[in-house]
Amino acid sequence: MFDPIEQAIYDLVHQHKGGAAKLAPLVNMNPGTLTNKANPAMEFHHLTVKEAVAIQNTTQDFRILAAMAATLNHAIVPLGEFDGVSDLEILTSYANYHSEIGQTSVVIAEVLNDQRVTRAEFYRVQREFFKAASTGLEFLKRMEALVDE
Repeated sequence: MFDPIEQAIYDLVHQHKGGAAKLAPLVNMNPGTLTNKANPAMEFHHLTVKEAVAIQNTTQDFRILAAMAATLNHAIVPLGEFDGVSDLEILTSYANYHSEIGQTSVVIAEVLNDQRVTRAEFYRVQREFFKAASTGLEFLKRMEALVDE
């Protein structure tokens, strides 16, 4: 049994279309080296942080980051790229954020209505909360695109 980070590295490399043989040249590595670094049984071969970032940027598969975050009791939220954001887009993004907060509040009120919380209800609130947080972070990223330096 391997830890979640080791498993994520192994799965990302081996589930990539063409496996390590196709992925390695895209990240300037030798296929054999990448295979060894992705193999949890290889005690002295490990991806560096920079290599893990390069692989995730190349594949747009962030399961290593997600495994690391989960191991450290954190969550990840994709933010996107928003160069050249229009006034209407920023206002729409801000309105969407408030709409998500409202939807989260409705769900919380429904869950707390009977003065008890089941595991399923908690997960429902959690999903809504994460949607609202993600929408708020997207708004911030869109706003950052407006920064005039």
